[in-house]
Amino acid sequence: MIRNYKTEDAPFILDLWNSAGTVFGYAPQDRAGLDSLLLEHPYFSPFHSFVLETDGMIHGFINGVTGDDLAWGAVRGYLSCLLLDESADNDVNTHLLLSALEDSFREKGKALSVVTFFNPIRLPWIIPGTDGHQHNNMPGIPVDTPLYRRMMSAGYKSAAEEMAMYLDLKNFVYPVEMTEKEAQMAAEGYTVDWYREGVHQGVDEMVASLGNSMWSAEIPQAAHSGMKLLVGLEGNTVAGFTGPVYPEPTGRGYFAGIAVSPAYQKHGLGKLLFYKLCQAEKECGAEYMSLFTGTDNHAQNIYKKAGFLEKRHFGVMTKEL
Repeated sequence: MIRNYKTEDAPFILDLWNSAGTVFGYAPQDRAGLDSLLLEHPYFSPFHSFVLETDGMIHGFINGVTGDDLAWGAVRGYLSCLLLDESADNDVNTHLLLSALEDSFREKGKALSVVTFFNPIRLPWIIPGTDGHQHNNMPGIPVDTPLYRRMMSAGYKSAAEEMAMYLDLKNFVYPVEMTEKEAQMAAEGYTVDWYREGVHQGVDEMVASLGNSMWSAEIPQAAHSGMKLLVGLEGNTVAGFTGPVYPEPTGRGYFAGIAVSPAYQKHGLGKLLFYKLCQAEKECGAEYMSLFTGTDNHAQNIYKKAGFLEKRHFGVMTKEL
């Protein structure tokens, strides 16, 4: 039967996570880790969490989240994860769990079920071909998994394809050509520097011009609280950003994103910010960097030139309810 998750199910979900979940690609967790990431997350709700139970044994689990404060939260429900053990891993059980979650979204008045990085529950996964290095979130459903095919057959569409990219920082060297480019840009009044409160102006306005709710919540707060933030500048006016810069506990160099305000694009600030970020992450002790980008995003050429490698592709999934 399909039923809502109960607190006493937690040990069984942990077992499922460290078996079916790791096959899917998720990073292994202990009880405290899974509680922090998922089962005790502020957005976790038993109303949007279901188990597949047979003869008192749990063979499957699905979770989703809702919240009017989330990006497009008035109409979207976000699918976080779907796990089935080997004995129950088939199309029928996948569709049963998806249907239960979708019904719960409908009850909350949502019009779409979506899998994307805007979900606040962020589940780390192991980057293939590395020594256990982790990326901190899946931006969609891996296209190389049965779940991707099953969701397509259940009425989901791939709204976009994202690719995960990876760089071992011990191999990164700041290019001579960027040093030359940096000098040329400085002569034109464009530089990259650490943000300094009271010296640099317009960081809030710059972020607002980008229209990204996640950056609006994170970047001004990082700047005004003294975190290490690299900014692109025209004189002392903030024209773009990257950072905050710090190594995560996994050794990954944190990457929130890179952006330049529309008013200051076409001057090379984005590319310079990216190379400066790689250099800064290496200097602050990060072992590697990982990011994801759209398969049709021309910025991938910058990443590849810096040494980033393609590692996995994900479908951003959406279904009208």
